[in-house]
Amino acid sequence: MSCMRQSIAVPVLFVLLAANAPSARLEAQSPRLLHLTFVGDIMGHDVNYQMKDFSDIYRGVKDAFLADDLTFANLELPLDPSRPASGYPSFNGPPAYLAAAVDAGVDLFSLANNHAFDGGEEGIFQTIRALERARLRSERPFAYSGTRGNPHRPFGAETLVVKGIRVGFMAVAQFLNENDRGRYVHVADYSNPAQVEELLDLVRAAAPLYDLFIVSYHGDREYIQEPSPLKRVFFRQLLEAGATIVVGHHPHVVQGYDLVTVRGVQRLALYSLGNCISGMTWMLSPDQLKGMIAETGESYMAAVDVRCDPAGCAVQQPELVPIGNYMNEGSQMVVARMADLADGVVPLSPAWQAYWEQRLVLMRAFLSRFAPSTGSAQSSSAR
Repeated sequence: MSCMRQSIAVPVLFVLLAANAPSARLEAQSPRLLHLTFVGDIMGHDVNYQMKDFSDIYRGVKDAFLADDLTFANLELPLDPSRPASGYPSFNGPPAYLAAAVDAGVDLFSLANNHAFDGGEEGIFQTIRALERARLRSERPFAYSGTRGNPHRPFGAETLVVKGIRVGFMAVAQFLNENDRGRYVHVADYSNPAQVEELLDLVRAAAPLYDLFIVSYHGDREYIQEPSPLKRVFFRQLLEAGATIVVGHHPHVVQGYDLVTVRGVQRLALYSLGNCISGMTWMLSPDQLKGMIAETGESYMAAVDVRCDPAGCAVQQPELVPIGNYMNEGSQMVVARMADLADGVVPLSPAWQAYWEQRLVLMRAFLSRFAPSTGSAQSSSAR
């Protein structure tokens, strides 16, 4: 499936210089609708690297990625071809692993996560080089945020212009497994008031330069489906500071979302999208229906429409499409819609089809907790 995206990448400096010019504002015309897709962590475990063709990973979902205007994912591994591929606890992947995601339609990458500095300085440099090479060969412009190759360059927002709408993007992590002492990875711990205020000031300064501003945040507790109360407050602060959408990851399981009205405009907090692809369930059996291991093998695609007009960009009610990781006929870990796994669209053994039928019921029950917002003082998240 092909898709012509009306997108161009624009250097941040250009936006800074042009921000006060009339042509830099969204022109007074008919409202424009952006179709965005958010997915969770792209992990790289040993079983993932053993695949013969990485593009098989996304065959079951890339139609959605290619049909939208932007697709977001968290890239949770360095890409250093000078070192062997390795999984947990110190990740490293081949550039071809990234290329498969880009070819499938992912064009907005968060690099800020606890594994970002697993490869040290060279891992940072090589990952940026891999992304720049991918940008050059891609027919679809894309952006990435969260790390920097020059420790003297300030962290800031990356820029895309899509359908004439200026999109700003910033990625931040709560902590690193290997401390880089603040040099290469954008870190702000939401439990540290000083770091929170510094990040909020950065968002307040950057967000007015854009029509739509997206913040990616990697943090919170792992394997817990309820966001911590402090993270909820922090995400709300980011929305009030100017973010249109805040997307979270790191728990490796799904959490819910909040639709929040700020100054008359509806905005969105996605607390955790779980794993888009990983090897965490490679030893799962179909009789392990419940528990943490099963939950790490499923996620959802958040299909988010954003309506933009001269008054600003407002988020519409998102559609959450459950997806799951499974072993295909070639014993490769790939991703597909859970409905296709449950309904027989994807050929599976009777035991595995029954497994996905039941997991889909559980996922839909979980997602049913998040009803549409009914007013500016309410949010969609169950308490």
